[in-house]
Amino acid sequence: MSRTNRTPKLAPDLIWRTLDDDAIIVSPKVGKVRVLNGIGTSIWKLLAEGQQREEIEAALVDAYQTTPEQLRADIDRFFQELSERNLLVWDR
Repeated sequence: MSRTNRTPKLAPDLIWRTLDDDAIIVSPKVGKVRVLNGIGTSIWKLLAEGQQREEIEAALVDAYQTTPEQLRADIDRFFQELSERNLLVWDR
C-alpha cells in the first residue's frame, strides 16, 4: 500500500542501535526486538535523520543499483511491514 501523500516517521517509543550493518530495534512497550538487514538499516537511518521518502529513494537508487520502480515497490513493502509492527508512524 503506497502512502506517498503521508510522511513516514520512526515510532517515538523505540530504542535502536546499529551493530555492524544491521539495526537492532527494541519496542519497550511490547518487549519485542527486531533486526534489520543492510538495506533496511540504510532506510531506517535515513528516516531517523528526518529524510522524506523522495530523498530516501534518491539516496538508495544509486547505492543499490536498482531501478526507481523496483526501489519504490521495495520501500512500499518495507514501510508496510514496519507499520504493521508499530515501528513506523505516519504524519500528514
